[in-house]
Amino acid sequence: MKKIFTLIAMSALALGMQASIYIVGSDPFGNWNTNVGEEMTDNGDGTYTWTGQIAGTIWFVFADGLTETAGDWDTFNSQYRFGPSTGSDQVVTAGNWTSTQKQGNGSGAYQFGATFEASDYVITFDLDNMEFMIEGDDGGGDIRLYTVAGTPASLFGTEWDPSNSSNDMTKQDDGTFALTKYGVELAEGSAIEFKIVGNRDWGFAWPAENYYYGIDQTGVYTVTFTFNPENEEVGINATLGEAIETRTGDLFVLGEVNGNSWAPNVGVAMDTEDENIFTTTITTQGENIDENDGIGYSFFSFTSKLANDASDWSSIAAYRIGALEDGYPLTEDLFGIELSLGNWGAANSFKLPAGTYDLTVNLDDKTLVVKNNSGVEELISTKTISSVRYFNVMGQETTTPSGVTIAIITYTDGTSTAAKVIK
Repeated sequence: MKKIFTLIAMSALALGMQASIYIVGSDPFGNWNTNVGEEMTDNGDGTYTWTGQIAGTIWFVFADGLTETAGDWDTFNSQYRFGPSTGSDQVVTAGNWTSTQKQGNGSGAYQFGATFEASDYVITFDLDNMEFMIEGDDGGGDIRLYTVAGTPASLFGTEWDPSNSSNDMTKQDDGTFALTKYGVELAEGSAIEFKIVGNRDWGFAWPAENYYYGIDQTGVYTVTFTFNPENEEVGINATLGEAIETRTGDLFVLGEVNGNSWAPNVGVAMDTEDENIFTTTITTQGENIDENDGIGYSFFSFTSKLANDASDWSSIAAYRIGALEDGYPLTEDLFGIELSLGNWGAANSFKLPAGTYDLTVNLDDKTLVVKNNSGVEELISTKTISSVRYFNVMGQETTTPSGVTIAIITYTDGTSTAAKVIK
């Protein structure tokens, strides 16, 4: 009796040592969560099966374990993942055995095109021979899935990403496809650009040029994309549900001014008496060296609202206002002149060399006036500045001008000049 019990215990231990095999991937396999997957049935002979319904194009890998938390790709890839031996994505078809291997680096997944209408499939995984087979209806290479990929990220979640399943279109009764996004905040002067992508492959994309749809009023929109595979007709409809007032009564200088870095929750508050004309004085350090002229520049724009944290750019997207084109250079010949600002929602920046400047923004006219308050006009010159050193009246070098200071400006052509700075 003792011997029989021992054999039973050893058999149970052996069974307990059998590997668990999971399918991890897009729906219905857990939507690429490393701690969620479809466990396959252990047949006891080294093979495992999964039976269920699949619709459209899917991506997946196999795994002999799952992580404790979602998104732990390092652990998942290094310890559990099985994938294509090529190390890149591989298209598989029904009815054929496909080899697989323990990857260890997380590259590549399998792509399978099922019929659009959910159909029954059986996936068999042979652990001993390191291969698998899908049984069921094969789409035969036809396009079965349509996805919208484009910009901005506030609408699509990610930019120009055909693999984002949240942007998959739904087949309609008339054979066309549609995707509707609700509660999307879009700014005046911004635009939606997109393509319809077949099978999440850029080789199938419509139209040939990006579809462009401009927004003429800031607000919260319901956006519907449509596609007709028969004639490849692409459509979009953006319905304004609620207008947003972008002028909040405040205005902030956003960017590399007064020691700040680019962050949506940090800005220099401008002064105003009528919520129309805003003024302030800023100092720029010239953090960015231009390779063409060797001059250091700082970049900035404006916003009427600040975010609550440093990563929340989307919450202030509609409240930003800036230059007509990104990196617009503010040169000496433009000082004192009313310069046009872009529309609300524009993220384009201005750039200035190191110095101190007075800024005046008129929100009614959407204009900016910049005046040099550095006390050294030569700081903005047609010559390329190599270095600027400051000395007080005692001849001692200082990093920051204070009181009466002498600035020694050296140019890359070897010449230099001195100027009095009064601060």
